[in-house]
Amino acid sequence: MLPEIEPQKIIAFVEAHRAYAPLVIFLLALGETIVVVSVFIPSTFLLFAIGGLMAAAGVPLIPSLIAGGLGASLGFSLMYILSAALEGRLLTYWPFRNFQDTIAKAAAFSRRWGIWGVAIGHFGGPIRVLIPIVSGISRMPPAPFMLANFVGAFGWICVFFAPGHLLVSSTWFQQAYAGVKAMF
Repeated sequence: MLPEIEPQKIIAFVEAHRAYAPLVIFLLALGETIVVVSVFIPSTFLLFAIGGLMAAAGVPLIPSLIAGGLGASLGFSLMYILSAALEGRLLTYWPFRNFQDTIAKAAAFSRRWGIWGVAIGHFGGPIRVLIPIVSGISRMPPAPFMLANFVGAFGWICVFFAPGHLLVSSTWFQQAYAGVKAMF
């Protein structure tokens, strides 16, 4: 039997530790863009909920958005640098050698969209982590890659984190759910 979750205690915990909020978002975004780690951190889906939770606890939006964008762009950058350094050898290592068809799809996507594919790749679900890898292996120039990476990373965090925060911090939401909050 699961213990009963008390929303007010969770909000109070987040409020008491609000200084760590940007770090949490940074680490979630970073983990979402690192190959093996992203399998265990479904942060894209969690970001909306965490955004709302942070808004309920009074955590400001902008520092977490900046931290999330930096985390996502750092993860893409690390994967790009690693794949550029190892070139095609990276594809012979686990887990890459087991997913050749998925890598081929990511490579086709990257060839079709070029630099824009890096920015769009942040929104690419399962192939997200492969976009910087195929970009590095194909020797995409670093400056355009990094520019597209920053644009995509900050766009991604704005799309998946900010709406939850903005919704819960809105006057409409607070008025509509004032009675629900009082029940807790």
